[in-house]
Amino acid sequence: MANAIDIDRIRASIDAAMKRKSYSRRRLATEAGLGQTSIRDLMEKTDNPGIGTLARVAGALELSLTDILALPGVTLAGEIGAGGEIAFFNDSNDHETVPRPPMITGELLALRVTGESMLPKYEPGDIIYVRREHDGVHPSYVGEYCAVHASDGGTYLKLLSHGATPGRFTLRSLNAADMEDVEVLWASPVLFIMPRRALA
Repeated sequence: MANAIDIDRIRASIDAAMKRKSYSRRRLATEAGLGQTSIRDLMEKTDNPGIGTLARVAGALELSLTDILALPGVTLAGEIGAGGEIAFFNDSNDHETVPRPPMITGELLALRVTGESMLPKYEPGDIIYVRREHDGVHPSYVGEYCAVHASDGGTYLKLLSHGATPGRFTLRSLNAADMEDVEVLWASPVLFIMPRRALA
């Protein structure tokens, strides 16, 4: 975790929230159910605070863990089809952003789920997060739920399986017909799901 967070940004976000609420360190410690030493170490010494400590501090300051971690949002790149329909990437310059998943750093791609063929695991309106690190399909992705971009231009949310033809793949749904022997330009496993209810 030490390499995954920016402790200076975390301290700045905590300090700003303390000022907004007129909290001293003593008051923050009391509200968070922590010792004053824990708060002093968080604000002055440690470069690797525990997630439990950060969660308690966030709760005491009425912030989300994402707010405490001071991580920027993720641009919503477009939609991904959990059904058979073609989905699209948004080319608009007016990009919507969605919250960054907790404890996941680096460059992420966020896509809004459309269609119902992956119910109950994925619901329409959920946001899935993936990394687009390379083209093609890494062998370790087979058997994983993935964002899959096919040669027909569609971007789908499917369980990736081997196809009957070498180099082709079967895209499986939970309650719809499989898409068989699809040419896949790239696939990326789902790293995190943000339920639509969390965004309301």
